[in-house]
Amino acid sequence: MALPGNSYEVQVYQEDHWVLDRCFASEAEARGHGSRILSGGRVEGIRILRDWARPDGRHVETELHQEFRSQSGAILIAPIDEPPPLCHDAEGVFAVEGRMVINRLLRNYVDRAVVTPTELLHSYPDLKRLQDKDNLFVSAVGRVAALQAERAKIDGRSRRDELYGILNGVIERARAAAARKDLPVLGAAGFAHAFDTLSAREAPEDRTFLGRVLLARDLVQMRNWLAKLDFLAELVRQDGGLPALPLALVDGVVADVLGAPSVAQELLGPQGSMAGALCSLIDLSRGRLDVTRRAEDDRAVQMNELLAFHDLPETRHVVLDLVRRQLKGTQPLYRHDPAREREAFAEVLARSLAPAGPVGGGAMAEALVLRYLRFLEAGGASGRRRAMEEVVGLIPDAADGVRFLLALAQSELGRSQAEDVSRLLDRATGDPQGFGRFVARGGPIKDNLERLTMLYQQVVDSGVPEPLKGRLADNIDTLLVTYIHESHVVERLDNPADPLRQRANRLMRLCAPGTLRSRKALAVVRQRVVSHLRQPQFEERYVADLSEPALRQSALREFHRLLGQAGLV
Repeated sequence: MALPGNSYEVQVYQEDHWVLDRCFASEAEARGHGSRILSGGRVEGIRILRDWARPDGRHVETELHQEFRSQSGAILIAPIDEPPPLCHDAEGVFAVEGRMVINRLLRNYVDRAVVTPTELLHSYPDLKRLQDKDNLFVSAVGRVAALQAERAKIDGRSRRDELYGILNGVIERARAAAARKDLPVLGAAGFAHAFDTLSAREAPEDRTFLGRVLLARDLVQMRNWLAKLDFLAELVRQDGGLPALPLALVDGVVADVLGAPSVAQELLGPQGSMAGALCSLIDLSRGRLDVTRRAEDDRAVQMNELLAFHDLPETRHVVLDLVRRQLKGTQPLYRHDPAREREAFAEVLARSLAPAGPVGGGAMAEALVLRYLRFLEAGGASGRRRAMEEVVGLIPDAADGVRFLLALAQSELGRSQAEDVSRLLDRATGDPQGFGRFVARGGPIKDNLERLTMLYQQVVDSGVPEPLKGRLADNIDTLLVTYIHESHVVERLDNPADPLRQRANRLMRLCAPGTLRSRKALAVVRQRVVSHLRQPQFEERYVADLSEPALRQSALREFHRLLGQAGLV
């Protein structure tokens, strides 16, 4: 437990994150303890933090010292078992998936050198230092080549030679960029101005690379992760926000920083449990982190604002990938009380659900199912089948459950057990009278129609293969029609007590693009509209409640506009 006032924490570096070892009342005691355990050779690194409890109850942490000592004297690559997508040119190395693998594979080097993958790939001096460091470069290339060859069932030696060819090209581009004296500097004008300068005189395929070179030149001067984050955040906010192309480049480096081993933990600060940390990361990825107890200058608050108000897809992807990998790991979600592990899982599951589907897509849905599998005694295909069923059963909203299964269907797990996923989707949507699980009882009819229509469109737009996609879309269309009939939607809109003009307009607006989209549901409403149109002297009856000729002409023009919008002419 931290002591009142100033306290001094000694943290040890464990695999890829920092863990509290002991707390002291004085800095001298903390430094002495840190020195002893580091020299004992049982830990890889230590750092000392001063924790100051402010009068308002908030805590301010300051890093006083950090030191690493490798037990073997050499830095080794970290074990990974997920290869990056197979690439055949440098763009695959520069892509977010390629850089994420660099962060994980070289995490021991990256965290000690405080250097991002973007810097390694675009700053020739840093790239050269990596090549000269022990056997890291060769080991990393060999590991990636082996994993990719195994996944793609190709010759490992050929793949390794191809990777060397790609990386040699990257090295030469970095060397050439380092020799250039005519590149703009960021300076006070900011990154957007420097990128515009590049765009005016460089080929499109070069300006992106050189834009990252400019960022790397400034970043390599900062050997502190949070300083890099501050610098990049300021670039994003400059002049009200970066334009799309330079923003995409800065986004990539922010993603690199947050993908470094210890940064997310340092950014969020102490968390009560692994589940709490994962929920905070999910919230952060959506720009919805609870910041009520944080100071305005807290970096987590600043990062939350960046993700809330700027388009940072790579940063969001890296944060969610960290959540996914932790879910697939073995660390308990609630270490202090194993009895609360299922409760903690339910909390993470609920936080991951969103109107567009689970955040992180199929990979996140798969990770959640595999985490839940640890609660079950059964393994193999039957265990995974049961885990899928029970996870979906924990989702209270039926539409969220369908979206979860749609995402899961597009994961490696979902494809390997496609029949089970298909069966669960059919079960969720196949009962024509089951619309009540998808709508809010007593809620506004318009909102319920939109909910079902959105789900229908999400099925149509999903990557689920045919004929399953067509069957699911038809199931939801049937649910929508049943809801329309059971709730008397058409009768309410077409109330005989109202003027015909109002009744017809309400029906046609329901037929407008973006309201109802499914075939059967549209047919029901259009049938009622057509029955009105076929009435004798329809137009005269349509404007019968209006006395002014000008108003009648205006109403008829609006009617024909709605008619065209509804696709009925």
